[in-house]
Amino acid sequence: MRQAGGRVSGLNLTSGDVLAAPVVVNVAGPWSSGLNRIAGVGGDFTISVRPMRQEVHHVPAPPGYNDGDRPGPVIADLDLGTYMRGTPGDGLLVGGTEPECDPLQWLDAPEDAAPNPTVTVYQAQLTRAARRFPGLTIPGTPRGIAGVYDVASDWTPIYDRTELDGFYVAMGTSGNQFKNAPLAGRFMAAIIDAVENGRDHDADPVRYLGDYTGVKVNLGTFSRRRPVNTASSGTVMG
Repeated sequence: MRQAGGRVSGLNLTSGDVLAAPVVVNVAGPWSSGLNRIAGVGGDFTISVRPMRQEVHHVPAPPGYNDGDRPGPVIADLDLGTYMRGTPGDGLLVGGTEPECDPLQWLDAPEDAAPNPTVTVYQAQLTRAARRFPGLTIPGTPRGIAGVYDVASDWTPIYDRTELDGFYVAMGTSGNQFKNAPLAGRFMAAIIDAVENGRDHDADPVRYLGDYTGVKVNLGTFSRRRPVNTASSGTVMG
């Protein structure tokens, strides 16, 4: 991370090239905390962020769940600690919502995550799904994917500036911001435009006006310095 005069000035790439930039946004996902350390920021964060391994499994959907190639509903079942959604091809995706009985797989380095689903987690999640859908068929061999969440301590993302001028973060998305990328980009653009033009976003948070809803969103909600959100479910549901 290149710095000059108390602000970011670009990046030194592994190729040896230098990328000059007056503004850098950290969108490194589960590597975001490591990138913050490289930049020397994070000392004023009240919210911590850590990488956590997760699994999602794919099985044939129970009869009637999907309507042909039209996927069935998304179901979040916090009582059983699972969520489900239909997929094209009459499939069903099953994931977990971090119930207290399941150990959380925190990682020191995201690249250490085992890439394949495990029998233990597969059987636990599919057994829970089968309690809601007795007609669910559970193949003997796990099928699905494993990935890594970038988990904030209150499971709410951080969209904000940092103490290094010109260096911003969109991190801690905790698995619950998927498909929100376009709006997150607009949030970040609004924050960057205001801060780079002299606004103190910490003292006077930017408000974003929804293009279609007309709803004003206080972007201070996603501040790096916010109080921990005690109303969070503490799960991927946010």
